[in-house]
Amino acid sequence: MKIVIDTPYVTPAEYARRVGISERSVRHKIDQGIILVREKQSGEKGTVFVNMVQMAIEAAEQAERVLGSKNKAGDR
Repeated sequence: MKIVIDTPYVTPAEYARRVGISERSVRHKIDQGIILVREKQSGEKGTVFVNMVQMAIEAAEQAERVLGSKNKAGDR
């Protein structure tokens, strides 16, 4: 499996545009910990950035689990 990422971080607005959901939904999912963001240093303020590298790793792991379970089911 090969995953290509064009940038390591994007703003919540750009992430929303790319995945086709509202920015409000993105920010809600960030607050819930579903969408992973760049960690800020203590006291750092400013724009939140979605961590596209970490999201890609999570997606690849999920795909491996799904493909692995399909292969096991096919072996029966």
